Amino acid sequence: MIGAALAGCTTPDTSGQVKAAGSTTSGEAPSSTAPTSTEMPYLTTTPTLEVTDQTVKPGTKLKFGEQAIIPFYSRYAKGVVGLTVTVESVKAPDADIDGLPLKDEDKAKLRGKNFFFVREKLTNIDGTNLAEVTAPILTAKTKSGGWPGSLLGMGDSDVTGCEDQNFAPKDFSAKGAVFEACRLHFGVASDPITSLAYTTQPYESADSRAVTWRNK
Repeated sequence: MIGAALAGCTTPDTSGQVKAAGSTTSGEAPSSTAPTSTEMPYLTTTPTLEVTDQTVKPGTKLKFGEQAIIPFYSRYAKGVVGLTVTVESVKAPDADIDGLPLKDEDKAKLRGKNFFFVREKLTNIDGTNLAEVTAPILTAKTKSGGWPGSLLGMGDSDVTGCEDQNFAPKDFSAKGAVFEACRLHFGVASDPITSLAYTTQPYESADSRAVTWRNK
């Protein structure tokens, strides 16, 4: 697997309080307004997410293209999303390989390989404020039971048909809103990705506790 040490991150916006001028007669103190920024209770704290009657149970198996409703959170709130995943396999064009931020010897290893586009569609089920959430990183396995190659933390890793846009927009807060992302993997055409697993809590990495999509 070809990788890099750097990973992208975002910095939250902050704002101070706006103080209003007021009279101090009759013992009254100056008043102040509430903070103008949206509260971010989960900026540094990970909330406890739970399986409910609305969400899929641990160990759920689906086909590519089927939706799983899972508990999810942003730095603003907890809620649920519908997650649908599909995989597309295409021969890796030399022009796209040349455009990747890799050393020449690593680019050479990709010649003749296939790109696997893991497409994730997130649907805001309940109108929770999920602004700027990151699309989940799913555990991918190939037909042989191995793992495909990945380009992690590479900065601009856009290729034709799979743009590196894995952060939801700021307006991903309305019920029914949709956010689509694509993650790039690579391998050989004869050993494509055949399963993808969501293992984030309240699910786990064990097959009996993960939410898993398969190609059939």
